[in-house]
Amino acid sequence: MLSFQKKSFHLLWLSFLVSTLGDWMYRLALPIIVLSKTGSAYHAATAFGISFIPWVLFSLIGGVLADSYSKRKILVVGNIFASIFSCFLLFTLSIKNINFTFLYLVVFLLASVDPLIHPSFQSIIPEIIKRDDYVKANALIQTIDNTLTILGPLAGGSVIMLIGGINALWFDTFSFILSACILYALPKTEKGHTKKMTLNTIKKDILDGVKYSFQQKVIFSGSLMFFMTNFALNMFEANYIFYMTKALGYPLIDATIALSIGGVGALIAGPVSSLIVERFRSGVLLSISTVLAGLSTLLLLINTNYIYIGVILGLVSFFGTINVITYFTLRQRTVPSDQLGRVVSVTRMVSYASIPVGSWFGGLLLNQGVSMAWVILIAGVLRASAGVGAAVSPLAHEK
Repeated sequence: MLSFQKKSFHLLWLSFLVSTLGDWMYRLALPIIVLSKTGSAYHAATAFGISFIPWVLFSLIGGVLADSYSKRKILVVGNIFASIFSCFLLFTLSIKNINFTFLYLVVFLLASVDPLIHPSFQSIIPEIIKRDDYVKANALIQTIDNTLTILGPLAGGSVIMLIGGINALWFDTFSFILSACILYALPKTEKGHTKKMTLNTIKKDILDGVKYSFQQKVIFSGSLMFFMTNFALNMFEANYIFYMTKALGYPLIDATIALSIGGVGALIAGPVSSLIVERFRSGVLLSISTVLAGLSTLLLLINTNYIYIGVILGLVSFFGTINVITYFTLRQRTVPSDQLGRVVSVTRMVSYASIPVGSWFGGLLLNQGVSMAWVILIAGVLRASAGVGAAVSPLAHEK
């Protein structure tokens, strides 16, 4: 049994469960709506990529907020704003002829909430559990995420086929409202924050967080590894719906079945991580799992059967999930609590900076007539190379 404060942690993971369900509706519905109205992989991938730009722009501010104010309040207010921006997105996509400038703006605004509240979510965990339970808690949260990776595509795809993409997005809007209500019920167990924020204090706090993150070579090396990994991953992931439904000609249900099969690997990785993270050096696990994720990606070149694709995606997600749990645990154990929010924001900003570029680059290649086989080949080689790089970085010496 985990020895955390049960009520607080249960509410936290319940809000995570609700918001992740809504996210799956959004992830599937947005590219489907854009593809159905334009038939363009470029616009679908660009909309996907733009949603990660705020991680570069606002992550540091999110870290300062997490280290300066009540994390509970930040999480509640953030979800309320997300529900408002989600309504704007619904209106934008309901128009017959999409105004892409306005669409990209609304996607940007909705995506801006996550980097502002994610540091609070990550850094609130050590406040409500004991240090010895970090691995178990992170594995449990990832297990929830990975379970929905299996069920989300099937449920989301079914809902979208039954009621349409626009109506499905209302589930995402509702998930933000419900998540805010759940988080509001969190007991006020956090230490009060009375720090007054000004432009000067924000600047100082950001610089302190950046300086600390850069000085922690192990933690920063990990974020650079994820920078390369995310670039490679999103060359393929951002164009997955296009690949399955347009390039391979599968119906949406087959594409979502493949995604769900892929989620099984991530689900298995949760309990496996609980067993191996404590027994092996973090740097070794991070390096090996990244190399194996890259090599597994290359297996997509062998066969285009949707069941086979799902199995390979399962391998990729298995190694990727071990990656994430190992790194999150390493970061929580290494970084002091009063710096954790900012370090989370810096490392997430660095690792996410490559996502919009990778998404855009993959979509651009496909739009120029380059085959998906080349996109997969480039992505697999880059990801495996990131693991090799990690093996010769300061991560390699981390116990």
